[in-house]
Amino acid sequence: MYTVNLNGPWQFKADGAPARIPPGASAVRLWMNASVPGVVHTDLMNAGVIPDPFFGTNEHQVQWVADVPWLYRRTLEISAAILKERRIELVADGLDTIADISINGTPIGTSGNMFISVRFEIRRFLRPGTNTIEVRFDSPVRCAKAAEQAHGRLKVELEPHRVHIRKAQYSFGWDWGPRLTTSGIWRSIRVEAFSHARLRDAFVRVRRIRGSVATLQVSAEVDSRSRTPRTLRVRVEGHGSRVSARVPVAGRSVRTSVSLKRARLWWPNGYGDQPMYTAVLSLYEGEREVDAIRVPFAVRTVRLIQKPDGEGSSFVLAINGKRLFCKGADWIPADTFLPRLNTAVYERLLVLARDASMNMIRVWGGGVYEDDVFYELCDRLGLMVWQDFMYACGEYPDHPAFLREAGREAEHVVRRLRNHPSIVLWCGNNECEWIFCTKNPGKVPDQMRGAPIFRDVLPRVVRRHDGTRPYWRSTPFGTGFPNDQGNGNHHQWEVWSAWKDFREYEKNTARFVSEFGFQAPANRATMERVLQPGERDPQSPAMEHHNKQVEGTERLFRFIAAHYALPGNWGQFIHVGQVLQAEALKCAVEHWRRRKFRTAGALFWQLNDCWPATSWSVIDCDLRPKAGYYYAKRFFAPVLVSVAKNGESFDVWGTNDTLSDLKGTLRIALCSVNGGVLWQREHAVRIPGNGSRMLRRLPDADVRGADQRASYLRVELLVGRRSLAVNRDFFCEYKHLDVGGSAVRLSIQNVGRMKRRAVLMCPTLAPAVALYSRSGEAEFSDNYMTLDPGRPCVVAIRSALSVSDLRRDIAIRTLT
Repeated sequence: MYTVNLNGPWQFKADGAPARIPPGASAVRLWMNASVPGVVHTDLMNAGVIPDPFFGTNEHQVQWVADVPWLYRRTLEISAAILKERRIELVADGLDTIADISINGTPIGTSGNMFISVRFEIRRFLRPGTNTIEVRFDSPVRCAKAAEQAHGRLKVELEPHRVHIRKAQYSFGWDWGPRLTTSGIWRSIRVEAFSHARLRDAFVRVRRIRGSVATLQVSAEVDSRSRTPRTLRVRVEGHGSRVSARVPVAGRSVRTSVSLKRARLWWPNGYGDQPMYTAVLSLYEGEREVDAIRVPFAVRTVRLIQKPDGEGSSFVLAINGKRLFCKGADWIPADTFLPRLNTAVYERLLVLARDASMNMIRVWGGGVYEDDVFYELCDRLGLMVWQDFMYACGEYPDHPAFLREAGREAEHVVRRLRNHPSIVLWCGNNECEWIFCTKNPGKVPDQMRGAPIFRDVLPRVVRRHDGTRPYWRSTPFGTGFPNDQGNGNHHQWEVWSAWKDFREYEKNTARFVSEFGFQAPANRATMERVLQPGERDPQSPAMEHHNKQVEGTERLFRFIAAHYALPGNWGQFIHVGQVLQAEALKCAVEHWRRRKFRTAGALFWQLNDCWPATSWSVIDCDLRPKAGYYYAKRFFAPVLVSVAKNGESFDVWGTNDTLSDLKGTLRIALCSVNGGVLWQREHAVRIPGNGSRMLRRLPDADVRGADQRASYLRVELLVGRRSLAVNRDFFCEYKHLDVGGSAVRLSIQNVGRMKRRAVLMCPTLAPAVALYSRSGEAEFSDNYMTLDPGRPCVVAIRSALSVSDLRRDIAIRTLT
């Protein structure tokens, strides 16, 4: 077998539509250098033809790129040895999107789906020596509009023509990202030459687990054009176990079963380890091995529990028979230009999620089915994946050709991803039924154009090619109205999008909240990278351009004014805006965690970003965490103590995500913002394993005499002398707190290579204290802390800078 890698240098040029090309870009009619994997926008930037679309308002200047067809070409050398192989195939893992492929001037095939790989037999088109391959991409905008004209306009949010082609929907623009509609060879491309049969689409299915014995079904497809007798040998190994089986191959598919004794189970983050096993499948002709593949997999079970109860019907995920509260965030593509992503970016984002005690990531349905490395990292880190199919916010075509393509795409995706234990749920789409029923009162989801995709095609594919994890029709979805709070899963957008304040979260009793969120600006260094000095103002045209929600900036000012003193400068606007987002998410998550398992999941919108912007992310596109991320490390912690106002009383709750009962001491104190404790009480408490309960009810009379502007409640949970969780509740808005302006003192010590220790202290209450590294050369274990008067707060710092350099590098910002 031979593999010829076609990644690397290519050439490209415009191939038509001269009227669309602006005068200053006439060079695109000539061959220029390109890079594969890549997209036309990054190639044009590298060639100096277009400016960076992220900078300022440059996005407007590059819209012509999506209206032009583009031609890519390169040569490849084919040796006599390759030509001796019986089969030679061109394999493209991702073509974006409407593509015609030719070799030596002869068409060999077409592709019209960005999400699936294509494979073409090319032996007869090749000649010894130098060959030329060309890939022509038609304008995705033109093709989508032509399909819309042919099949009729549908009710769709944002650009309505986008739903007619199978392309990442966000590239047509979204309420958090730019309209930069790409074309290009966005994933790897190669030539494969072989003569013997090959194994494809191997699957290790966990049939059942009884005690410590897991019964596995191992299957694969056999790609062959001959009837030569063959044997499949299977070896499963890992963690001290090794079992094998042998089965004759008859036909184009083969399967066998093995029993794995003393099987170790895969658990989500926070509940156990993530042991992975390997199945080695070897195909033999006689005693000769002709092909072999290795399949990583894990042993675990998934169940979606929906049982009637006093509030409607539950929506609880159980892994290995244990009910889990799902904590996490929604994921969007981490760059508008996908080929720029690499393993380091994925690892940075997903490790940050793991370190914030998240156990679930939802891959949103308007992006892409992610790279293999994304799912491999989720497997290793214990991050469950709620996997949307790639449909979002609108009706979709349901003519026969589109339904066939939907089935073909789903089959490809399920076969590619089904061995990953991290994927725990397949979901048909994002918000399609909810939007349809909201805009068409009295109608039901099955009356929506595209309903057969989500009702029939996708669940049929999932049952046939997987069968180990649940399928859910949409997010949100349930019985009756698709976004009902009493059953199914729910999106909460009354807060923020409907201008309601985040205190409204505490009225929501949804069973599983898979989307909710609040905006905040990206970090200062990230925004200043794409704004001129004169544009660094919250209301500059360029800054407002970097918030894609209609009236997004106006909402920020409305909610800042409700809770905080209005910021007086650019840096303070970013600081206060981020703290506002963090407090909103905290309010929501603490409420839903108190309701465990009446509410069984809280996934906020969104973890990450695709460009520098004010958006709902808690980590910006330069991979810098915002305040919301650091708050998430606290409100998603395995053990949480929180306070809920209940009429005339204050209820103190304990939430325990560990599987063991927790016994400790609850310390409640009424504190002065200027130092001192007005009173303090301690109570022995018990929080059941995997549970949540009210620990103490504090009558309003206990705090009635306190100055509401100068005092606050502090609650702390201790086991022995170790503090497990701390929280605070204020009697007035931050803008009214009488905290003065005492300086925060910072001391830094060296504790080892790249390790420093910072201690912060303030004589008065200091809410949301942030450490900033001016150079970007320091990473903090915690940030945006509330400092109690006179209590030290310790933060670990990772940096190559010396202690003296760090003292000059680190700046401190507070709400005052």
